[in-house]
Amino acid sequence: MSRPIVRRAARLSWAMGCGLLLLTPAARAGDPTFTYVDLGTLGGPESVAMGLNESGQVVGWAMIDGCTAQGHPCRRAFLWEDGVMTDLGLLAGDEESVARAINDAGFVVGTSESDVVFGSGTFHAFQWDGAMSALPDLGLGQSFAHDVNDAGLVAGSSNDPGTARDTAVTWLGGVVEDVGKTEPHSYSRAYGVSEGGVLVGFAWNLFSPNDAILFDGGVWSMIGGFGQFQNAEAYDVTDTGYVCGLQAFPSGSWHACLWTPGGALDLGLLAGHDTSELYDVNDAGLAVGRSYDTFTAASRAIFWDGTTLHDLEDLVAPSVPGVLFEAREINEAGDIVGTSLVDGFFRAFLMVREPWEDLGGGSPGVNGVPHLAASGDMTAGTPLTLALSDAAPGALTAGWLSFSSTPVDVLGGTLHANPKTVQILRTTDGAGDWSQTLTWPAGIPAGLELWVQFLVQDLSVPAEITLSNAITAVTP
Repeated sequence: MSRPIVRRAARLSWAMGCGLLLLTPAARAGDPTFTYVDLGTLGGPESVAMGLNESGQVVGWAMIDGCTAQGHPCRRAFLWEDGVMTDLGLLAGDEESVARAINDAGFVVGTSESDVVFGSGTFHAFQWDGAMSALPDLGLGQSFAHDVNDAGLVAGSSNDPGTARDTAVTWLGGVVEDVGKTEPHSYSRAYGVSEGGVLVGFAWNLFSPNDAILFDGGVWSMIGGFGQFQNAEAYDVTDTGYVCGLQAFPSGSWHACLWTPGGALDLGLLAGHDTSELYDVNDAGLAVGRSYDTFTAASRAIFWDGTTLHDLEDLVAPSVPGVLFEAREINEAGDIVGTSLVDGFFRAFLMVREPWEDLGGGSPGVNGVPHLAASGDMTAGTPLTLALSDAAPGALTAGWLSFSSTPVDVLGGTLHANPKTVQILRTTDGAGDWSQTLTWPAGIPAGLELWVQFLVQDLSVPAEITLSNAITAVTP
């Protein structure tokens, strides 16, 4: 179910005001653009982003120095909002905490932990709505909270007191329900929950592969696996019918998988890697995760745009610090949170998606194809920047703004901003560049489609005019 997108302008204005990186894709026309935000730390060397809501609030964990009884560093759950990272604390008696998900009301869930070594230890599910409190387990003192929807339904797992095995559970209003008791496998975990209350996760029997499972409130069903070696795990689900995770396909490789009403899609992996997985998918079917080499541990964040699996780093400028290690969540606006690896340390990031789309259509001139880019989310009172580069030096340019598009092939390219409604005349500098920042006016109606493209004087081509790429956006 699509959810309202709020406070986006405030987030983008904050990012631009702090001089953060506006990143334009180095890849193809139609790829998105982002503002990259380093979320910082709680004073220690590392941070990892795990969850994101529509308001741009981010949760995860950050390292704190000397916080254990022995003086060792430990992880602490955080909430990041508008440039400020807040320590959410931990439950009494525990040493560490991890915030794993946040809904649009700012309700946070995760785990408070102790004695964790290589993923094993004692885990207590928590909720945070201004203060941290424990979610009840099934009686053995072990529980995980992985996801929460806007109704406050929490998906996770706990140990069954009858078998001491993992079983899928939900919490609502602080009350735990064993929903895994009707699941036929020996073990089960719920990892994702849709706005409509559908659960996904995985289940297994001892010495057998995992099977991806789905619970619609009444019946559990297997959606992935179905074979002796066909391991599958599901991590997120939408009301539009998408489920994401990983599956071992007939080739034997564990690949990022997107289950749709039409079946399971093998999304493959990046070159040089042997494993990939998706952690989150939005209602439009855009998904994020990572691709990695299990031998070297080399990992890259990945983005599925509906047709192509991208190395997320291909969509941003080379000046992004470090390596984009993984992408954990994508919201309905297309914003992404994840973790970079910078000088050997993890750093949480937020990538705010720009509304402008590059349509291509440019034609080459003396400096190549003139490149037009825009930044700004077109809300009243916020900055909007237009920048033209790689044009002929000292050239007269005519920017065409159109409220409809009838593309026509001309001048060796495609003119998308046709017919023109407004014309902007500017001259490039000695490097062939031009830029201008203005304040977006009030009173522009929502849902207005815009196309912008520049015609550039260039005496090096027979027609003496080249085209920039075209860009398009819809006002919020």
